[in-house]
Amino acid sequence: MPHDWVRSASRMMNTLSGYKKKVDKVPFFPIIDEQFATRIVGRTAKEMLSSPKLYAKSMIMSAEFIRADSIQLPSAYAGPAEAYAFAEANDGMDLIEWYDYKPLAIKQGELCKTEEDIEKLEIPNHTKSGLWKTTYAAAKIIQKKTKYPQNMGLGLWSVVQELRGVQAYRDIKQNPDLLLKLCKKIFESQINSYNAWIEEVGSCSIILYPAYAFNRHMMSFQDAMQFEGQFIKKFQDKIKVPFILHNCGTSPYFEEICEQIEFIAVNGSHPLDIEYWIQFQKKFPNITIMGANIDVSREMFSGTALEVKEKVKENILNLAPTGRYICGPICCLPWGVPIPNILAIPEAIEKYGKYPIEK
Repeated sequence: MPHDWVRSASRMMNTLSGYKKKVDKVPFFPIIDEQFATRIVGRTAKEMLSSPKLYAKSMIMSAEFIRADSIQLPSAYAGPAEAYAFAEANDGMDLIEWYDYKPLAIKQGELCKTEEDIEKLEIPNHTKSGLWKTTYAAAKIIQKKTKYPQNMGLGLWSVVQELRGVQAYRDIKQNPDLLLKLCKKIFESQINSYNAWIEEVGSCSIILYPAYAFNRHMMSFQDAMQFEGQFIKKFQDKIKVPFILHNCGTSPYFEEICEQIEFIAVNGSHPLDIEYWIQFQKKFPNITIMGANIDVSREMFSGTALEVKEKVKENILNLAPTGRYICGPICCLPWGVPIPNILAIPEAIEKYGKYPIEK
């Protein structure tokens, strides 16, 4: 039976909007990146990204294989693809490393190793970036073939880490003005990537924002607001579309950031105590929870399909009755996660996640 992407899109969007009466069951939102897609399609990451048609086909095949309600391009967010664009614009392609079965990477901290590197750093033109051109074209193909709206992601600190490396954490105290200069250039670059998306793809109704600075083990909340939070507000002011907050860290500032910045959903797996998420939902009833305490490195990776189903059941019964819960493991599906454990999620949703849901 063909995958009904129109129904999946409706299921996702109505859950994010809080239209419970229009949702038949809890949506399934996995984060599929190259390390999982290459496993399904049997091609290396470089092969998969070699053409828009092959890239689009690979991601559709991967999402349909696990019966997902979402489909997105892993290069359409600010991480390796943005580092790639900066490398292209600054004669740094020798710093890019390709792998067979995981995302490409830049040698962290090398492109912006010195103060002079930051001063001279050129902003990429994303319409001329090879990887981004492939991404834009693949997004258009997916939209045309599935009618599922394609959206991109932004994320400033993730790119800071790619370009500046561990030195960025020293800069917080030793050279904050220089760090802010780099942040501003990355902000400008991502506005360019967004404008190119609108020009090439046509629309972007939601932004998935990986706010990696907002982790207690990385920096204080005040520093996170200075070096990333203020730029999230600037993004929102310029783009004026809803933002989903993603954070796959083990000690995120979810409540603190949601008190200061508006998000329609929170996508994370920690804390692992379901009671935290129950209380979070009570405190922020208009924010949809995506994932909660389903972590790819625990039951998903080393447990059984039955254990995964029990974890999904726990989340659905505690969080889905409000209509603002989307099920999915956090973060990207690892290379070695057992396929039966992934398929256990849509199976559990079929059993426990059809509305109306009662605790």
